[in-house]
Amino acid sequence: MQATLTWLDLTTSDRDKMRRVLDLFNESGTIDEMGLGSLRSMLSDTLFPGTSYTQTRLRYLLFIPWLYRLLEYRRVRAGEVQQAARQAEVELIGPLHRNADNTGVIGQMARAALKRLPSSVYWGTLTQWGIFLPQQNQGWYHSHFDALANGRGIVGRADDPGVIWSQQPHWHPRLPKPPEGFPWQASFALTHDEADFLRGRVEERCAGTLLAWLVRNGSDSPATAVWDDPDALRAMGRAREDLELARRFSLHVEGMPLIYNLLVAERRREVLESDEAETIDKFRADLAEWANREAAEGASFDPKGLWELVVRRDGHLPYPQRVFIESWSRRLAELAPDRVADDRWLRTLIAEREWRLKGVRARLRNQNRLLDWAPGVGVGRMDFRWSRVRRFLIDLHQGLAA
Repeated sequence: MQATLTWLDLTTSDRDKMRRVLDLFNESGTIDEMGLGSLRSMLSDTLFPGTSYTQTRLRYLLFIPWLYRLLEYRRVRAGEVQQAARQAEVELIGPLHRNADNTGVIGQMARAALKRLPSSVYWGTLTQWGIFLPQQNQGWYHSHFDALANGRGIVGRADDPGVIWSQQPHWHPRLPKPPEGFPWQASFALTHDEADFLRGRVEERCAGTLLAWLVRNGSDSPATAVWDDPDALRAMGRAREDLELARRFSLHVEGMPLIYNLLVAERRREVLESDEAETIDKFRADLAEWANREAAEGASFDPKGLWELVVRRDGHLPYPQRVFIESWSRRLAELAPDRVADDRWLRTLIAEREWRLKGVRARLRNQNRLLDWAPGVGVGRMDFRWSRVRRFLIDLHQGLAA
C-alpha cells in the first residue's frame, strides 16, 4: 500500500512545521536508511542558514514581498489575501518561463495546479534573513494583513495578551523597488542594488557562517562540491571549522549506506535467489574505494565535534543515534580498508540500526520489503544543500557584477 499524507484540521503554525518536515524529503541523500537526517540538517542550517532544498533561485526572495506589496496597495482584505496571493504567484510563472534563463521556475509544469507556492518555500528565509521583520509565519501575516497594509504595524507585548499598534514597517525599509513592468515582466537576473541588499541581509542576520563569508568573498563560479570550492576553503574562524566538520562527517558516514546496500543485495540473492552478482561486485568496489579515501584522512574521525555542535545549536540528538555513530567510528578506527566490507561487527551494527529505525519493515528481516528495493538507495555523499546554495551564489555575484 502506498503511504500518503492527509492534511487534518491543523493550525497555520502546525502546517508550517509540517512543511519544514516535508522539506527534508527533498534534500540530497534523504532516503535516510541510517537515520542521519537530523545531523545533516543541523550541519546544513549551520553552514547555510535560511536555505532549504526546495528553493531554486535567489530573486524569489524579492518577488514574494513585491507581490504582497502590490496586494497591500490594492487594499486586498485579510480574508481574501491568501487566494489573491496564490493567484499572483501562479500568474508569475508565465513571465518567468518566457525568459531564456528559466531554470528553477517553481510551478513551471503544474501552473494553476501548483500545490507548494514559492512564498511558502521561501517564507522561513524571509523571516530569518530579516526581510519580513515581524518574524512571524505566513498565516500570521495573512491574518493581520489589513492592519499591516494600513500602516498599523502589529507588535506583541509580553505583559498583554493583546497587541499594541506601531508604525514599524513589516517589510525591510531598504527593500528595493520592483523593476518597471513587474509582475507582467520578470526574470531571475538581479540588479546590483538588489544583490547588494540581499548580501547585506545575509551578512547581518547570518554573521559568522559560511554563507555570510561566501556572499562577500565568493564568486559566480563556485565549485561543484563545497569542500572543493577555493573561496569556501579561504573562510576563517567558526565558518572554516564548521565546513571542515561537515566535510569530514560526510566522508566518514558515506560507507554506511554502501554496507547497507551490500547487505540487502546479498540478502536478496539468498532469499529471493535473484542474480545479484553484478550489484554485489559494484558495492564491494565502491566500499573499497570509500574505505581507502577514509583511511587516507590519517586521523580517525572524532564525533566529539558533532556533539559540541548539537549543544551550540541547542539541538537534541537521540541517544541511540549518538551510540550508533560512536560505535561506527570506533570500529572503523580498528580496521584496515580491505576488511571493511566483510567485517561482521560492522554488518551487525548496520543491520541492527535498520531494525531499530524500521522494526518489522526492515528490509534485512522482511522478505516482502526486499522486493521493492532499488540498488543504490540512500547512497551518496551529503552535500548540505550546496547545489541550491551554489545557484544562489551564482545569481548573487552575477547581480553584484551587473
